[in-house]
Amino acid sequence: MGKKEEKDRRPRRQKNGIRTICRILQHVLLAVMVLALVVTVAYTTVRIEGFRGNGSYTSYTHYSGKEKDFEESELFNTIFGYAMADVIRFGVVSSQLETEEAFDGSKVVDVTAYNYRDIGLPEQYVTADYYLEDLLKWANYGFEYTQTEMTREQADKFLAPMTKVTTVDSRSKYYNTSDANYLKSDIHSYTFINDVSANQILAPGSDDGDGFVEGYQPVNELNTLEEAEAYKAAESMTEDGIPVYTYDVMVNRYKTVEGKNLEEYVSDWKLYQELCENVKSAAQNLAYNYNEYVDYLDYYSVENSNVRYLIAKTVGNDVQYYSNMEEGSSYRETIMEKMAEFSESAGESGEMYEKYIYYSPSEMIYKTNTSIAESTVRKILQEYDYAYPENVKIWMSVDTRYQARDAFTQGAEYLPYLWQWMAVFLIAGILYLALFLYQIVVTGRYVDEEGNKAIRLQSFDKIPTEAALLIAGGAAVLAIWVMIVVTELASVDITNMSYCRDAIHEDWFKALILGSVFAADVIFTFFFYSLVRRIKARTLWKNSYLYRLMCRAKKFAWNVYDNGSIVIRTWVPYGIFLVVNLFLVVWSMRRGGQFILLVAVIIDILIGILIYKDTKERQGIVKGIEIIAGGEVDHQIKTADLHGDNLTLANSVNSIGKGIKDAVEISMKDERMKADLITNVSHDIKTPLTSIINYVDLLKREQVDNEKVQNYIRVLDEKSQRLKQLTDDLVEASKITSGNISLNFERINLTELMNQTIGEFSEKFEEKGLTTVMNVNIQEAVIEADSRRIWRVMENLFNNIYKYAMAGTRVYVSIDMRQGAPESIEISIKNISASPLNCNAEELTERFIRGDVSRTTEGSGLGLSIAKNLTEAQKGMFEIRLDGDLFKVILTFPAAQSPEK
Repeated sequence: MGKKEEKDRRPRRQKNGIRTICRILQHVLLAVMVLALVVTVAYTTVRIEGFRGNGSYTSYTHYSGKEKDFEESELFNTIFGYAMADVIRFGVVSSQLETEEAFDGSKVVDVTAYNYRDIGLPEQYVTADYYLEDLLKWANYGFEYTQTEMTREQADKFLAPMTKVTTVDSRSKYYNTSDANYLKSDIHSYTFINDVSANQILAPGSDDGDGFVEGYQPVNELNTLEEAEAYKAAESMTEDGIPVYTYDVMVNRYKTVEGKNLEEYVSDWKLYQELCENVKSAAQNLAYNYNEYVDYLDYYSVENSNVRYLIAKTVGNDVQYYSNMEEGSSYRETIMEKMAEFSESAGESGEMYEKYIYYSPSEMIYKTNTSIAESTVRKILQEYDYAYPENVKIWMSVDTRYQARDAFTQGAEYLPYLWQWMAVFLIAGILYLALFLYQIVVTGRYVDEEGNKAIRLQSFDKIPTEAALLIAGGAAVLAIWVMIVVTELASVDITNMSYCRDAIHEDWFKALILGSVFAADVIFTFFFYSLVRRIKARTLWKNSYLYRLMCRAKKFAWNVYDNGSIVIRTWVPYGIFLVVNLFLVVWSMRRGGQFILLVAVIIDILIGILIYKDTKERQGIVKGIEIIAGGEVDHQIKTADLHGDNLTLANSVNSIGKGIKDAVEISMKDERMKADLITNVSHDIKTPLTSIINYVDLLKREQVDNEKVQNYIRVLDEKSQRLKQLTDDLVEASKITSGNISLNFERINLTELMNQTIGEFSEKFEEKGLTTVMNVNIQEAVIEADSRRIWRVMENLFNNIYKYAMAGTRVYVSIDMRQGAPESIEISIKNISASPLNCNAEELTERFIRGDVSRTTEGSGLGLSIAKNLTEAQKGMFEIRLDGDLFKVILTFPAAQSPEK
């Protein structure tokens, strides 16, 4: 016996060992999967360091890992697009700082035209020209202002007597357009400078050649206090009582190209302040662009970048080039040739420029072998529309040999390893999911010694649910705290992606990820599988404190409800409901608590659910009553979940149903006993009766001369035949009552049936002088009935007429169609009774009831009863009407549909 038990334990131990190994493997797979995910996101992400922030790109679709597929990947086109935006921006900055593709510190800058570069020059403006180098140094040193005290006369003398105003020629195509821009056009070709005196005013749109008219109101005549306060900081008086004003004067650190100061260009203080602001704004913007320009030069140099670009734009009659390739180099010459004579083969044969974009808006040419759309380049170019004329031509390509270390090189080097890590991630994830589902299926499953499957709970699973949740929450908090402490002690910042990208190369960081995930999964699966076992064993809810509390409260409440009076069951709960609602509403109104109002709504919903439950219980009782009323008397209403009046009502209905069932069973039993008695008695009578009939028949064959003996034989024959007919009627009546008959429905023509019946009874009717009058008021009287049974009905009716009709009278037979839905055929048979009918019409269809009360005829009292039962069995109606001595039978059958229908 011990050896057998040992053999039974071995498979269990093996199964437990397999489950343990699978669980350990599951934890390892999750750790590997998370490590692969971290490596995929952090390690293989290409980080692009640009001028307007850093960018990381992790979308690597359409890449299969082959050597040349990087150029077809989404990553390549993303980097290419950012590089294109940088190059176009670089061209804008270079056009402000370069002359003939080199930085030119002696480049002359029109400060006002520079500030209006993005919207176009105004019709007339005041400006000054500075050397680029001076403006950059001035912005670096900063702008200074001094407060100078001057009288009105001294202030007028401080400024120039005339203002130098630059005017856009109204007859040129640049007049009042955004193309009036020094970056897109030669402004000296359509502007001229005038000296404006104090008695002249600018007249935009004038037809005069100089664009000025007489009647100038000097701006420096400060007519209002507000205008005066705008250009002075303080006011005092000289000894002679002359007002002295303090003016903000900008220190001219650098002279203009003409060697002048700013105050020598204007005769108005307002224009002076505006000109100072234009100088300051232009210098600061140029300084910012210069710093960007230096970064661009280094980042997109041939040594540091695989990008090759060439921008050619025409300003006036001058073609300006911007490129990172030296003038005269073979690279540049090749590109120049392709830009001049571009064809379909351009860029396809160039070994070093396999990926390129060529765009010429004026020629409507866009050529590329990348997936970057023309709309993308056009949108980028539109952002710098002020710097690029329509006849600009842009070429940009990538040296796919990747000789320089840039973003393209990073993508080409790191991207092939992405799919390896992603494959590890997917495989580990699939295996982990499979093992996870396997553990869900097998955890807690147990097969006992008899082979029955059951759920075995572990010790922790028997702890109440709320306590288990608290333990799980405490374990989670403890794990998070330990992780925070460890990362702080180790100076690890796992939230910093840049740090993770660097640390992922270290073995200790990978080991930290593996160990942390392994431990976290052990804790998670411990509690999760406990939850699964509780669900399988159906103890998650039943093994909770809340369930126990609710069961006790429910039991107490139902005890009070079931045993209390109608006042307790109705008004006490209703009063509590009103008090609680009133309290919660008042509380929420005073304290303004939305939570309290929510609690009130929840309580109202619960009360509604209880009312619905009570109504549903009562509806179930009503439905049970309807089922019992429909004939299913053995139906019982379930009372397990019912309480109070519903329980009492359901028990009463069940008792009524049981009583009806018992009564029906007794009635059916009595009816069966009657039918069996008649059948048995009839059978016992038939046996001797058959012998009597046979012997009477033998006596009839003998040649008996004695007339008295012949009369005896005749009486014996009649009475034996009558007794035989009575016995047959009893048997048939018994079968009809018990339902032990089979009907074979077929199409019956009633007209033919009636003619046949009249023919069969013609001799008998002639004996009594009965005349049959038949009236058929329908073309086709067809019903569906059993031919043998319908003949028996007609036979019984005509026999009844033969026996009880007054001799020498007429028998009327009519067949009519009764309209309605559905249509039916009505057969009416009426005659005059020979004897008075001293009974009701309903009594004539009862068994053994005869219209001949004196019973002078040979009727059995079963003919009409059998006829009625057979008629109703064939879906017809049987009705008897009495009017004095008039006896009338009406048979109604549903009309049979035509074969076509």
